[in-house]
Amino acid sequence: MNRFTTGVLLMCLSATGFAVMPILAVFAHEGGANIATTLFLRFAFAGVFFYLCLRWNKRFQVSITKKQWAALFLCGGVIYALISTLYFASLNYISGSLATLMLYTYPIFVVILSGLIEKEVFPRKVIFSILLAFAGMTLVIGASYGAINTVGLLLAISASVGYAIHIVLMNRVVKQLPAFLTTGLVILFTALVQLMIGLTTGSLDFHFDTMAWASILGLTAASTILALLTFFAGLQLVGSTNASMLSMLEPILTIVLSVIILDESFTLLQMIGTLIVLFGAFVVVRNQSTKREIASS
Repeated sequence: MNRFTTGVLLMCLSATGFAVMPILAVFAHEGGANIATTLFLRFAFAGVFFYLCLRWNKRFQVSITKKQWAALFLCGGVIYALISTLYFASLNYISGSLATLMLYTYPIFVVILSGLIEKEVFPRKVIFSILLAFAGMTLVIGASYGAINTVGLLLAISASVGYAIHIVLMNRVVKQLPAFLTTGLVILFTALVQLMIGLTTGSLDFHFDTMAWASILGLTAASTILALLTFFAGLQLVGSTNASMLSMLEPILTIVLSVIILDESFTLLQMIGTLIVLFGAFVVVRNQSTKREIASS
């Protein structure tokens, strides 16, 4: 098996790990675990793992400026914690399929934010792709996943916008640091803030059943540690452009698994709308990734 094929398989494994996240979150909720406790335990367990990895590998022991520390805390302690809370909260109102699809509109918001901040003029195909993706979203929502809950929809879209802000900030301030290092620190800061919020509000509650504990451990192992490790390993083998495009498998896998495991309904019209959304996001991701690779070559 050559390097590229190995990288593709690793990226597919990563996408699968992320794809099961909403399903495991639903099981955790059904088992009695609330959002605050689920997120704290997920990031705390994963944070310990990444901390040990960072301590063990001297390659990641680099100098970090005060500005970078502040940005990492903002990205992890504030923005990523908020994104996670919004996304998991949306699962209480809408299906995991719809929540994941809305989250994966983030490349569109990244482009919009980058254009507003850097005054960048985008090619017509990118503008067309953005409009196409929003048209696909309208089709999916109109085709209706049953009666769509507006609150859940707004929570998922807000998580997508937050993720776009997270990416733009990380790219502007800490892009010169190793990706594994920034990811580990963001997770640690997220766990810390989730703990502080939980203790302040009294929302931490560890009285839930075995299914919830198993689901949280699954979120940690499959949807955090395994998904991130295989993503970074695959990224080194296939490059950022291919990695970005292969990551678009996640919402497709989430839909398929949700239909099989959670018995969610999914019509042909909804699938067409989903493919339109993903195609629009795919073109945007490919354009931005290719542009970055040309600029760095």
